[in-house]
Amino acid sequence: MDKTTLISEMLKFHFGRKIFCSDGEDGALAAVGIDPVTRQLTALGVRSSRFFGKTVYLPFSTVIDATGDGITLNVTRADVAQSSSTPPPVALLDNKSVVQLADEATRGTLLIVAVQPGSGELAYLVAHHVRAGQDTLLRQEFITVLETGRVMVNIPEATLQALPPYRPDSELQQEVENILFDLTPLHVDFKGMKVRVLDSVLYLDGNISSSLRGDIVQDQAQGVEGLLEIKNRLVGDDTLAGDLALALARDPRTPDLPIGVYPRLGTVRLSGAVHTAQQKAAAEEIARSFPGVRSVVSDLVINPNTDILYVMSAAEGGEAEDKIPGKYIRHTK
Repeated sequence: MDKTTLISEMLKFHFGRKIFCSDGEDGALAAVGIDPVTRQLTALGVRSSRFFGKTVYLPFSTVIDATGDGITLNVTRADVAQSSSTPPPVALLDNKSVVQLADEATRGTLLIVAVQPGSGELAYLVAHHVRAGQDTLLRQEFITVLETGRVMVNIPEATLQALPPYRPDSELQQEVENILFDLTPLHVDFKGMKVRVLDSVLYLDGNISSSLRGDIVQDQAQGVEGLLEIKNRLVGDDTLAGDLALALARDPRTPDLPIGVYPRLGTVRLSGAVHTAQQKAAAEEIARSFPGVRSVVSDLVINPNTDILYVMSAAEGGEAEDKIPGKYIRHTK
C-alpha cells in the first residue's frame, strides 16, 4: 500500500453499490477489471437498471469518486446505455470472486477493491471469511495472482492472524458514538459536531467549543479497533475567533476596526462598532462566508468616531461603556 496516500483518498469499489452519473442514478457496480500485469484497475462493469440487468463496461477514466456511498462517474446515463457489453481482456472480479490463500484450502469471497486515485493501481482488497466469520483487509503486496474470478494471496499465517478485523461501518460508528457519549463534558458540543464512519475512516466535521476538545475527541476515537484513519476537521471556537478576527483586520473593507468576534459552536456574534453602513455590511459578509461559520448574529453599531472595542460591554452587544473603564481594550488588528 502506498504510504503517501491516505486511506480516505483512495477509491473504494463496493460491489452492488449505486452508480451516479452526471444526470442521475443508473444501475449498480457489478464488476471491476484489473490488468493482472500492471495491477491497475482499467474498467468497471455496470449493471444497468434500465435494460433487464445488462452489464456494460466503462473505462476507469470515467470515475470521479468511489466510496461505500456509491460510485460517481463523469458520464451521462445515455453514455452508459451506449457502452459496450463486451468484457474487456483483463481480470474481471465481482462479489463471487474467490480469494484463496496459498495453502489452497482457505477460501473467502471478495467484498471491496481499493485503488490509488489517478493511477488506479491496486492498494488493497477486503475479503470475507479468509478468517472464520471475519472480514479482512489484505494489502496489495500479499496478492500473488489476479485472474478472472480468482485472487491468490500469500501471507504468513502469523501475520494473517495478527491483522485486525475489517469491521462494518455501522459497528464502528456505534462504538465511536458510545465512547464520545461517555465523555459527559462533550455533551454540550454534540449539536455542533458531525461524526461519521465511511469505509472505516472516521470523519469529524463541524464545530466544537475549543481546539483542545477537538483533540480529545480524536484521542478517544483512536482506541476503536478497526478504524483505519481519522479525518479531524472540527473547528474550535477559539481558533475560529482568532482567524476570523485576523481576516476582518486584513480585509481592505474593514481595516483596523474594533470588531469583536464571539463564536459559539460556529454561530458567530459580531460586536463592537464600525464607521459606516458599508463597513457593517462588509464585516457581516466576511463572517458569513468564512470557513467554519454556521451563522452570524450581528450586534455591530455604526459610530464614525469609535476606535475602541469595549470587551466588557453588556451581553446584548453593541457599544456600551466598559464595566471597568479603560482596562480592557481589544482590536481585531
